[in-house]
Amino acid sequence: MGTLRDLALILLALETALGTLVVLALMAAINYALFYFRWWEVLPRWFAIARGYLLRGQRAVESGSRVVASPVFTLVSTWAGVRAVAGNLRDGQKGRGTAGEGMGEIQTSGREG
Repeated sequence: MGTLRDLALILLALETALGTLVVLALMAAINYALFYFRWWEVLPRWFAIARGYLLRGQRAVESGSRVVASPVFTLVSTWAGVRAVAGNLRDGQKGRGTAGEGMGEIQTSGREG
């Protein structure tokens, strides 16, 4: 059983080493291609094109999120307004009392005399 465990560990290490070599070779190929095709002349244009696409994507995400979120915000603010008006109406009815209670009484400053 220990032998199989060791063999599995060796195979995992070889897979990781091979993956690392593939990534290193890919990076070396990109570096060579950029140098061969005179990257200092071409790369700034590619960055400008990539930046344009990124800005277009950012605008699309912003407008999409605005379209999705605005009905939710509208609904929440409308509901809050309705609740506030209903709360004010309810409080106004409680504050009135019944006929004869508090009607016509003059508020004094606390001095009885």
